[in-house]
Order: sequence, then C-alpha cells, then structure tokens
Amino acid sequence: MSRVNNGNSQYPTASGWKRTPLSSPETSERGRLGNGELMSFRLRQTLRSQFRSQYLGQLRQQSIKIYNTQPIKVGEIVLLKDNNKRRSYWNLARVLKVIPGRDGQIRLALIKTENSELLRPVQRLYRLELENPVVKTGDEPIPLTTSSGRVVKTPAK
Repeated sequence: MSRVNNGNSQYPTASGWKRTPLSSPETSERGRLGNGELMSFRLRQTLRSQFRSQYLGQLRQQSIKIYNTQPIKVGEIVLLKDNNKRRSYWNLARVLKVIPGRDGQIRLALIKTENSELLRPVQRLYRLELENPVVKTGDEPIPLTTSSGRVVKTPAK
C-alpha cells in the first residue's frame, strides 16, 4: 500500500499533500513512536480513509448526475476509471476534444494523461470539482487594492 511520489505521478492527493509511505507503529525503526508521531500517523490514516470513502464516493455519484445536465467540456480535469486499480489510484487526465455520437450526445473524449493521449468513452471519465477561472482580457485596467480591500488611488503629478 505504500507508494512514493516521485514528482511525476498524477495520483490525486488531498489538499495537495505529497504522498509518503505510511509506516505503521509496529514497523517503526525505534520500536515505539512518540505521542506526536503517533498522532500524526493516526491523523494521516483518518484523512486518507475519509478521502477514499467520502470524497471519491461522492465524486462518482455526482459525476453521473452532472453529466446528465452538463456534458464534459474541453479543458476539464477528470479521473480515468481503471478496473484494475483502486479509485484513489486512478490517473488524472485533461479533456482535449469531445466527440459526439450520431444522436448528438457526447460519447467519446480525447484525453491527455501523463504519458499519452487516449480516446475513452465518457462513462469511464469522472469529473473533479475543479473550475477553470475565466480571465477577462479587456482594455480595463485591474484596480490595485490593499490587503483590506480598498482601492489604491494613484497620486496625480
């Protein structure tokens, strides 16, 4: 179950934490863990189990509901379903192109994974709750604000 993140992995992680191998209290080098280390170990176990059971389970159900109302769009980040792996180890991918079927419904998507581009049916793609922010590139200058939120007025010379 222990995997090391080599920096190139696209496995999803909670809150952007790096994956480190979990050592159980029985396999500790010193034989006994201190209170802080034991609490840290238990906290990581709890967070990992909650992430797997709650977030990934809901993500799968919500993906089916959302697909019925909003089809997958180009640029979205998705999890690529793999029957041979646990859900927490599914690969991440970005949708490059969507391909509709004869009925006009989107049936296939061209996706880019870490190593390749693949053509996959949308039933095997599960959306993440990520939104791409829309950046407006107009002629309007972006107002400069202070940390409290007030607009900074530039002095006239």
